[in-house]
Amino acid sequence: MAGSVTVTDYALGNIHVLSCACVADAAAATFPDTVLPRVEGILWDLETDPGAPAPTDDYNVTVVDACGHDVLESVGLTLDTVNTEKAPIVYGQTATHPSVDATDVLTLKIAGNAVLSAATLIKIYIWGATTA
Repeated sequence: MAGSVTVTDYALGNIHVLSCACVADAAAATFPDTVLPRVEGILWDLETDPGAPAPTDDYNVTVVDACGHDVLESVGLTLDTVNTEKAPIVYGQTATHPSVDATDVLTLKIAGNAVLSAATLIKIYIWGATTA
C-alpha cells in the first residue's frame, strides 16, 4: 500500500488548523510529499501525535515553500515517537512568528522514518488565517 496524507482544515476561533493524518508506505516506509491547502496568516504552533505503529524516533517534519525554505523554522526536527509534542513556530530564539501568504505553495514533507505503515497526526495552527 502506498503511503498517504489526508489533510483537513477547520477553524478553532481565530485559529485555523491544518490537520494531516499521515500513514507511511507499507513497503518503503516513506510518506508522500503533500501540497497543503493555501492559507494566509501567522504560523502559530506545530503539534505532532505519533500513532501506532509510531514513526522512527527522531523523525522530521518540514513544510517547505517554493524556494525550499522550511517555514516551520526547524520546529519539526527530531520528533519523539512516544509523546505528543506541541511547540511554537518562531524565528530562531525570538518570539516572532513567521507568516504565510495565500500565494505561497507549501509542501508537507516527512523524513527519517524506517517503520512500515507508521502513522502520525500533524497539526499546524495558523493564527488569523484565511483560506484562498
